[in-house]
Amino acid sequence: MIDIVFALAVSGLFTLDTPPPAPPLPRRELAEAIRQAVDQAAGRAVAAGLAPGLGVAVAFDGEVLYSRSHGFADTSAGVPGDDDTLWYIASTSKALTGFGTALLAHRGTFSFETPISTSLPKAQWPPAVSPRELTLAHFLSHTHHLDDDAIVYSAAYTGAVPEFCWPALLAQTRPSGNQDLVYSNLGYNVAAMVIDAHRPEGWRQFLDTEVYRPAGMTNTFARVSGLDPRRIAKPHRLLPDGRFATETFAKTDATMNSAGGHLTTPGDLARFALAQMDGGKLDGRQVYPAAAVELGQRLLARQTRETAKRFSDFDREGWAAGWDLGAYQGEPMVSRFGGYHAFHSHLSFLPRRRVGVVVFANGGPGARIANWLATLVYDLEAQRPDAQARAQARWSEMLTRFTTDRERLAESERVRAERQRQPLRHPLADFAGTYFHPALGSVEVTLADDRLAYRWGVLTGPLEIFDATKDELRLEIAGSGEVAGFRFGESGPAQALRLVDNDFTRVTAGAPLPSLCGTAAQ
Repeated sequence: MIDIVFALAVSGLFTLDTPPPAPPLPRRELAEAIRQAVDQAAGRAVAAGLAPGLGVAVAFDGEVLYSRSHGFADTSAGVPGDDDTLWYIASTSKALTGFGTALLAHRGTFSFETPISTSLPKAQWPPAVSPRELTLAHFLSHTHHLDDDAIVYSAAYTGAVPEFCWPALLAQTRPSGNQDLVYSNLGYNVAAMVIDAHRPEGWRQFLDTEVYRPAGMTNTFARVSGLDPRRIAKPHRLLPDGRFATETFAKTDATMNSAGGHLTTPGDLARFALAQMDGGKLDGRQVYPAAAVELGQRLLARQTRETAKRFSDFDREGWAAGWDLGAYQGEPMVSRFGGYHAFHSHLSFLPRRRVGVVVFANGGPGARIANWLATLVYDLEAQRPDAQARAQARWSEMLTRFTTDRERLAESERVRAERQRQPLRHPLADFAGTYFHPALGSVEVTLADDRLAYRWGVLTGPLEIFDATKDELRLEIAGSGEVAGFRFGESGPAQALRLVDNDFTRVTAGAPLPSLCGTAAQ
């Protein structure tokens, strides 16, 4: 018999002050204990109001042991999470794209060590960058030492520049001035360009055919079009009173990119984890070449910054093709997490112990919840005697920090409201207009009912006062504030605005927009 009392105590119900001594469980009984513990713990997190919804799965000994969505995909519409709910996984997408490049490298299509000038021949580079000295491995491991705004912003947020223009936009990159491993999306946007250069169907269709389908991932998509919107879990904004408000899922096909652009279910991603931890085997079949899996998980570069060598309870050694390589409690761990707007995604596994965890959250302290659930599973699987104490401590810390989050949010909302009482130095109409940047597209500022709003590619939203003395307005991009500084002449409307450290110039009313990469500006 499974020690159910022990399993429920560790799960987060914590009904016992001291767990009774528990003999080691056989694997089958241990699996059932883990399944019950995770179900109870995830349910408790939602019931406590820490998140509007959670998607959770556990991969264990070659099977999807547990997969369930808790809470709501959309609280405002009353849409519960269920087995069909699609969760946005943000930067966990890099694991899928990275493995796609490993498959092609395994086939000899290109090598991770091939100069990027060879594997991406149509790219344009600035004079300060030597593409013959950069390889795909540099981009996959975040050691390309390049800074970029144009590609990353268009790919992740605005969709203002068509994807086929991105090789030309590489001319806008610039040397970072350091030799550190610095995480960014650019390397995985470049990886998709490399796939596109060698596969006529493009990176999206290639991943669908060669990565998702072999693993039976029938509910994984690098698009939004054609999907029932009610299936997609919506982001939720935490309110100062602790409630959650549904917000718009702003992603479109134009911003579902290779570095952060997939929708999937917990069960689908758990199947991917199973194949990755078992050398490409799944359901008794070899669905991926074992050598491609090994290549994809091979260390390409070590972390160089101390702050990047640990994330919560997890050590991080360095990067492979789409994976963080590290450890939990000294046990080798492969992982990839992601965050965007209110979403958090967690994919990790301990390959030697054949156990992995998937967690998605659509609001609240998603990263903390995911870490709590993952460490719960790993401590249970290892049958650590202090598993309950560890879980209890993490739970208590989450509750305390959640209270602090709400207090900080209330103060932030008070400050934002206070800023709106500042008198602007110019009439609202003088801020309105269209502003253009040749690599970032156009920002249209409009005035209606005495309120300013903006449109930048697929993004739309209000503008509010940030610092009136500097003619600075604030806009929201994926749940975070971005400041737009308007530049005025001696009289008349603004002549330019500065946004994401770039200058956008006003376009004369009625004049056609300049072209972007030989196509009409958006």
